[in-house]
Formats: sequence, structure tokens, C-alpha cells
Amino acid sequence: MFEPIDKPGTTSSSKLVFGNPESHVAIVTLWSKASWIASKMDRKNYAVMGQLFSAERGLDPLIRNLLANPQITNIVITGVDFSKSGIVLKDFFEKGFEKGKTDLVGKECWRVRSSYPGYIDPDIPEDALNELRETVNVKWVPNMEGFDPSILEVPAKKRNKYEFPKKEEAAGSARFIGEDAGYIVRGKTVAECWLRILDTILKFGKEGATHYDDDQKEILNLISIISGEDPDNLFIPEFLPFDRKHIMQYIPQITTDTRVPGTAYTYGNRMRSWFGTDQVRAAAEKLAGKTISRAVVINLWDSTKDLTIGGSPCINHIWLRIRDGKLYMTATIRSNDMFEAYPDNAFGLRCLQDLIRKETIRRLEEKGRKEEIRLGDLIINSQSAHIYRDCFEKAQGIVSAFLDKYIAGQTNVTLNPDPRGNFVIGLYEGKIIVHHLSNTNEVIGTYTGRTAEEVIEQLAKQNIISLTGHALDIGKELEKAELAMRLGIPYNQDSPLDLDKTKIIS
Repeated sequence: MFEPIDKPGTTSSSKLVFGNPESHVAIVTLWSKASWIASKMDRKNYAVMGQLFSAERGLDPLIRNLLANPQITNIVITGVDFSKSGIVLKDFFEKGFEKGKTDLVGKECWRVRSSYPGYIDPDIPEDALNELRETVNVKWVPNMEGFDPSILEVPAKKRNKYEFPKKEEAAGSARFIGEDAGYIVRGKTVAECWLRILDTILKFGKEGATHYDDDQKEILNLISIISGEDPDNLFIPEFLPFDRKHIMQYIPQITTDTRVPGTAYTYGNRMRSWFGTDQVRAAAEKLAGKTISRAVVINLWDSTKDLTIGGSPCINHIWLRIRDGKLYMTATIRSNDMFEAYPDNAFGLRCLQDLIRKETIRRLEEKGRKEEIRLGDLIINSQSAHIYRDCFEKAQGIVSAFLDKYIAGQTNVTLNPDPRGNFVIGLYEGKIIVHHLSNTNEVIGTYTGRTAEEVIEQLAKQNIISLTGHALDIGKELEKAELAMRLGIPYNQDSPLDLDKTKIIS
């Protein structure tokens, strides 16, 4: 009987479909739902069935389970292969593996000899991996309906049983505390937001169980705001989990009424035809009819089914709003795998936002109205923003390798002005005086006090500083201003105090 080896803190059987305990066949369904394929088969024809989303992430536990279950002598690969994990699995058995390192964080591993990345942790001995390759036959079957397992050849050589439990992956040694819910991350691009999101969840996410086979770190209601991603020239750097080709293949699943074999629906299908109407076209028409409308909503949640059955969509709700000549989009995602799914979701939503913008402009022109509508922010509320345990180490490695380099200089308050305005600090008649300026240099508030603490208390009550770096800079300047006033020396904002003029120094 097939007995899964669980990863630390997990129950692997939760994602597997079990069939005939006497069977020697394992079926890998890639991105297609195992339960969907199992519903079309006689369970006597397989021992176990499961998905393989990613060869970087999923190949290692698959190999460990095969080594622990020597009765499996045949693997059948089927389903949709979005990430080329099926190709990598086949290449492992046919072409082998070699010593290497993972692409992003340079961790030592066994790399599959394949055109696509696939990793196995080096704690599994080379001899055991080769024995596995010699005792398993692999067959790719595009359509499993009517599949006859009697055509499968059983290898003559048998293998021993090996158990190599996977070690728990740490999320970093530092411990942080934070809010129970509600975090905001901002960035110009999807990639920038993603790096900040990983860092935020690794630091502040609450650890806990899931109904899948992995524990997680989770933040409730993490809002990410993407301000500058160009849909016509997506910024896809090397540290993202997928390459440009994969992302460009994924985007139509959100922007069009496409269907993928082996999946119950796509997000585009939910928006375009699931409820009997094309909500994307209807949204553009409503925006063109009344550009100030606040009631333009696209719904993906089917309350007649999604509250009672599994497989409900993660993207649930999209709200659109034109303001100051910009189209803003807010998307609500109830459950969001922030390591692997978020970049795909964000790129797809940004392209959908631009598609609706262009369609709205076209419909306005049909009505004889020519209006410029630019892309505003894409706001994503990830209600359960989580990273699964088996991605902790990879996520931490990416953050360590790229976050500091990528955001270098972005905390500079001169280069990155606070959207809530700037502050001019000076001294006048024995008081600190602070003028709050808009980004067009209009005075929108004035605050005075005899000490830095008095002014800081006023600014804090008004909540008019939005950036941490800006707040720290203002605090530093107010303390300098108070010190200059007490010492009787000149104060110039953003310049060091001339302490040589004080009696204390001289």
C-alpha cells in the first residue's frame, strides 16, 4: 500500500487521490486537478494520483515518496503542463541528474538534466536516485479516458525501500512582532512589490496549519499597490519564480474567456461567460456611460456553488474607478499563494486593467467623446496572503539576495517624496515652526512648538506622514532644530549643525 512521507508539519495525503493499494502505477496530473482526472478513471488502475505544479518545488517530495514506496514501478504523466514540470520529471528518468545549484539563491542540489529547472536536495544519495531511475518506467498519456494499464511494462529490476524525511525549512532566525491584520506594501512594479511582500510575510506572518499538506506563514489582508507596471513592457527580472514565456501564457487566463482542459474554469471564464454575461465588456460600457461611477464591479464568486463545493476561485471581486483621468482597479483575492501565484495574478490583473481602459476609451469615442484615461494604481487585497513552509527557504534566499540591491536608494526622502506632502522646518522667536507643503509647494498646514516633542505629537495626531523613512527624517530634523535653539546657533534643515560656534565645543 502506498504510504506518503510527510514533510515537516504537513500531511501529504491531503492532496493525493488513492486508488488500488495493489497497483504499481502512480499518476502525476501536473496542473490538472487529480480529483477531476480520477473521476474519469477506474480506481483499480492506479495506486495513487497527485499533482506536480513545479519541478523546483515539487520534484524533491515526489522523489522521496517514490523511494519510500518501491511497489511503484510505473509513472503515468498526464494533464496540463503550464510550468514544464512534466518535462522535467520525464527528463529525470531519461536523462539523469548532476550536482549543481539552484538558479536564484545558489543552494547546492541535484539538478535534473533538462531544459527547465528541477531540483532535488543533496541529502538523497546519488546511488538511491540512480536505483530509482532504473526501476521505474515513465509514460506520457495525454488523455486518460479509457487508459489501459496492462500496456505498461514493469521493469525487471526491483529496488529497495529508502526513507529520507525532508528536513524542516526555516524562515530565518530573526523574530518579529506586528499587527494581527492589515499591512500595506507599495511598489512601482510587480517585482518590487513581490520582494517587499515576501519580506513582510517572512517577518510578520503568523505560522499555522492549512487544509493542504503544508503549514504556512500568513498575513490577513495584505494590500499591495502597484503604481508603474507597464502592461506593454512588463518588468520580469530573473528573481521571479516564472519566466516571461510562462507569464505571457498565463495572462490570457485572466483577460480572455479561455478554458484549460483539466481545470473547472479560468478567471477569464468566470468574468466573461460563467454567469451568462461578459462582465469585462459590461464594465467598460458602464464606465464609458458614466465615468464618475463608483458601481463598476466584476464578480467571480458564485454563491450558488462556491460556498458548498471545493475549488472556488481565489480572485473574487474586482472594482473599477476612474478618478482624475486615471483608471484604478482594486482586486480582492481571498486566498493568495504569495510566493508562486502572486506574480502571475498581478501581471494578469494589470493587463486586464489596461484592456478595460482601452475598451472604455474606444466606447467613449463611439459616443463622440474623446477623453484621455491613463492607468492608475492596481490595488490587490490578498485576504489570506501566505507562503507555504516548503518555500520559506527559497523566499528568504531571494529576499536576502535581491531586496537590498533592488530598493537601494528608495528610502531616500529626497528621491522618494511622501505623497502626503513635505515639511519645511525653521526657528522663529524661540519656537520651532513647521510648514506642511503639498507636492506643488502650497502651504497646507503650520505647526509650532517649543520642543521637538511638542511638534512630533501634533504631526502624529494629524497622521500626515505616510513613509517610515520620512517620519524618521522629520524626527531627526526636529531634534536638531531644538538643539540649535537651545545652543543659540543657526539651524538649516538637512544640514549639519555648526557645533564649533558653541561655547561647549570651544
